Amino acid sequence: MLRHLLLIAIFVTGACAPRGDLVLVPNPEAETRAIFIGSTRAEDPESGESFGVERSESLRLARFEVAIPPERGLGELRYPLKGEKIDPNKEFTVSDGQIYETQASFRSDLRKALLRQNGEAIVFVHGYNTNFAEGLYRFAQLSEDFDLPGVLVHYSWPSRAHVMGYAYDRDSALFARDGFEDLLRELRLSGARKILIVGHSMGSALTMETLRQLVISGDTETFSRVSGVVLVSPDIDIDVFRAQAARVGKLPQPFIVFTSQRDKALGLSARISGESERLGNLEDVERVADLRLTLIDTAAFSIEGGHFNVGDSPALIALLQATGQVAATLEGDQNTRRDLAAGVVISVENVTRIILSPISGG
Repeated sequence: MLRHLLLIAIFVTGACAPRGDLVLVPNPEAETRAIFIGSTRAEDPESGESFGVERSESLRLARFEVAIPPERGLGELRYPLKGEKIDPNKEFTVSDGQIYETQASFRSDLRKALLRQNGEAIVFVHGYNTNFAEGLYRFAQLSEDFDLPGVLVHYSWPSRAHVMGYAYDRDSALFARDGFEDLLRELRLSGARKILIVGHSMGSALTMETLRQLVISGDTETFSRVSGVVLVSPDIDIDVFRAQAARVGKLPQPFIVFTSQRDKALGLSARISGESERLGNLEDVERVADLRLTLIDTAAFSIEGGHFNVGDSPALIALLQATGQVAATLEGDQNTRRDLAAGVVISVENVTRIILSPISGG
């Protein structure tokens, strides 16, 4: 009982914090990132939000130009908060946007963008407790800090965006599987040849469920376009992940999982579920040793709660940006895994576990 009271106290502490706001600030001088959107969030007429917290049974399509603030550091993510003053020099904003009325017009624009990027796309699936604006700005930050290639596509599923909305978000992630499958199919029909999926937290569970669903439905054409999967702090029960992977069969390669035993959010999730660990804070590699994947332990770079080290830690971002052996591993080059200068490499059957550590100055 005491444990549950403590958990509730932790949740309620941050419950009233202002949330990210989608703010249009036309600024022709700012560098922008175009992000295509597929969403199962319904419009909220009361608040005026185009993409709210309620669920839409049909996939809604859009595109936004996100302005990158010129005065920001590596890993820094600041955006407008509801009811607070805006500083476009330090905060991500939106410079332009379009909600598509027809599937055909969305597909036409997406096809043109894919042609310019040789058919390559990166799809980001946000995690728990995230509203539409926050997920959009996070993807823009990642795309800027890592200079991501290809067409940027964000799948925004209907998270409640509230610390007490964990159960609602879990149900929404299940609800959102069909929408994500439809979005991946839209990408294929628009000419995508290679689709890299990046899922964070509960979005990783949604990613795995959708890959499983593609295989079960027999849509091998769409599944074959998935050229790699990156799961960041995945909030997935390990037995469930094994069952998902078994049904998927041959996992897309590379298949990379960023983990941290210092991830406080996953520690709470595990305790709520009556478990010792989730996939994202896995310590016993033997539990997934028969699967072909790479675990990258980022605990040494933990920032705040450690739930998004790969996006929040300037030192880790700089390390992953660097050319050479770590970059080659992330790109799926199997020949360089034994010689990583930045960490300890442990191989158990099909799994390679990389424990990253900061590079000390000379």
